[in-house]
Amino acid sequence: MERFVFNKFRQFFLLLVGTFLIFGVVGPVPSAHAAGKVVIANGDWAPYQGKDLDGGGPASRIVQEAFRSQGWEVEFRYLPWARGLNLTQEGQLDATMLYSYNEDRGRSFIYSDPIISLDTVVFSRKADPVNWQKPEDLKGITLGAVLEYDYGFVSEANGYTLDRVASNEFNYRKLAAGRIAALLEERVVGLATIEREGLQGAITLNPKPVKSVPYHLIVSRSHPGAEKIMAVFNEGLAQLRAEGRLDALLQMAP
Repeated sequence: MERFVFNKFRQFFLLLVGTFLIFGVVGPVPSAHAAGKVVIANGDWAPYQGKDLDGGGPASRIVQEAFRSQGWEVEFRYLPWARGLNLTQEGQLDATMLYSYNEDRGRSFIYSDPIISLDTVVFSRKADPVNWQKPEDLKGITLGAVLEYDYGFVSEANGYTLDRVASNEFNYRKLAAGRIAALLEERVVGLATIEREGLQGAITLNPKPVKSVPYHLIVSRSHPGAEKIMAVFNEGLAQLRAEGRLDALLQMAP
């Protein structure tokens, strides 16, 4: 009797497994990346990108439309900058944006073709402006900065004092309160933040760029689909540029 029950159970089990295999129920364990879809770490950097901006902002729309033009879906996950970068480097997310190039990141990430070129400038208090002309003028003062951001020649390794936080919005408040001498920020982003925080009467900028560089989508070199993801995105980006759509989207930013 027991052998009969066992044999029946064995037949049922084999039939069940066979059915799963035939109809494709059994498959690989899903990962962050699947062919035709990318999960991208995004961040709040108005007016270019942000969860509260129309369509995620012009940079987000460019990335989304570039992939969609090639038949790929995009999912954005809005995270603190350092966390988004780390998860992308570990391959838990497919890509992140926007980042400028530096040698350290270049060892870990593949960079897309340029999406946009931007200027980083120095913001300071109107009552105590930092009118720098040469790099040495920015040494010996505390500059507000963001974790994992690259500011060109202004770095701790080069002898500059950077007070890094997770979000630069905290630095504007610290600057207005006199807790830091100045902060580093992309020009348009800085002006938008000053207006949003109601600090137009307290903070000014020096128009001389600390750096003027292109910004990119980046993918970890360790990601198994890195080359494919980047090829698809660059093809889509080139298509947007050829159609004039790239310039139209960039004009959404003030």
